Amino acid sequence: MKSLFYNIIITLIVSSVFGIDLLSQEVKVEAIPNNSALKNDFAPYVIDSTLYFTSNRKHEFLKTYLDQNNEGLYRIYKTDILLNDDFSKEVALNSSKFSKLNTSSICFSQDKSKIFITQNQYSSVKRSKGRDNLLGIFIIDNEEGKWSRPTAFAYNSRRSFSNGQVTATPDGNTIFYVSNQDGGFGKTDIYQSTYENGAWTEPVNLGDKVNTEGQELFPFYHPSGKLYFASDEHKSEGGLDIFYTSWNGKEWTTPVHLEEPINSPYDDFSCYIYPEETEGFFASNRSGNDDIYRFTNPYPTFPDVSDQVEDNYCFTLFENGPFKSDTLPYKYKWYFGDGESMDGIEVRHCFPGPGMYNVHLSVVDTLANVDLFTVAQYELELKQTQQVYITCPDTVKVNEPVTLSASKSVLKDFKPAQYYWNLGNNNRAKGVTINHIFRTKGTYSIECGVIAEDNITNKMASKRKIVVTE
Repeated sequence: MKSLFYNIIITLIVSSVFGIDLLSQEVKVEAIPNNSALKNDFAPYVIDSTLYFTSNRKHEFLKTYLDQNNEGLYRIYKTDILLNDDFSKEVALNSSKFSKLNTSSICFSQDKSKIFITQNQYSSVKRSKGRDNLLGIFIIDNEEGKWSRPTAFAYNSRRSFSNGQVTATPDGNTIFYVSNQDGGFGKTDIYQSTYENGAWTEPVNLGDKVNTEGQELFPFYHPSGKLYFASDEHKSEGGLDIFYTSWNGKEWTTPVHLEEPINSPYDDFSCYIYPEETEGFFASNRSGNDDIYRFTNPYPTFPDVSDQVEDNYCFTLFENGPFKSDTLPYKYKWYFGDGESMDGIEVRHCFPGPGMYNVHLSVVDTLANVDLFTVAQYELELKQTQQVYITCPDTVKVNEPVTLSASKSVLKDFKPAQYYWNLGNNNRAKGVTINHIFRTKGTYSIECGVIAEDNITNKMASKRKIVVTE
């Protein structure tokens, strides 16, 4: 993989993203037709059915721009994603707002009011003569339908380090990016900054749960709250691999490694994943150069989704026996087999849970306080309903991380191959336990289904509701 952090004059600074747990036998991966034959293509990003990406291919017929290594400079390209899953001819984004040197890595806020790009901080070799032309983050605002000139991120440095590879939350008010500034954990770390009171806050390092002694690169923030990124640590299979983490309200969770065929023994990095998490793009050098690959990860359908059942182990027990007179010194006494007992012809009792209970009814002489004889005795077996059981709060707040789990499912001899979640807001995920963030208030129907390991036609699914408030 070619580095994104360039020093045009002297040297390269840096050498060299699903709640999804991807199953290799389900995922289809193929290179997109817009990859160049001999150059590098990476950093995919999609908005409005347009795929943006970075490439150092020749982009002008009569001119050739080269860096100090005689490699083409990086530009941003775009291609339309067509209805038949094909792509239009790619074209370079030629804008006076972009640097004449390297411009790469583009990201939009969801409402398209902001664009974040990475480019050299000096716009020409002449201006940067004698200095390291480091990369920086630049922000373009949409002002009444017109794009402003790029504004440098307040925490760029023209002399000490590079910033770049921005990803933003949907509202565009929090960004995550890569920097090789001093004081980090490794060669490159991921940082976070938030727009508050008209200014960006001082960047915060994501900490050693995410950042390592190696390289963490190409963060991608997913609407579900997952932060995907590439790393050559975290027990990667070889070179860079793609991981994701989530903020649980206190800290970033331990990164999860995406399985093959997304990750491979080669460099795999810079992903874009659609909100529903069934498809997306990533880059890899598995074929030699850096190329962009499209993956599709189809979810199975669950035609029979049952409402989740809350098992109730409370029962009314009664007996029509001979000793009903209040004048006789006898009474009925129930023994429930769980250490509890109760007097009366008719009683209401709640058993502690599933299990086998030896229930019997005795007649007791109240004068002698002894059991005279047993009227009835039987084994009562209480079972849990076989179902996918979803554990989650009944109510959560907008933008509040929530954990959903199917770990308490009762599947008996049904051995699940995978758990599939439909979160009711065009978001999907996989795994027995997932983390999610709901972005809008409302009542959501949460569905979770499983497929049997030995028979993919053997399915089971449940649903329950969750209320999201402001």
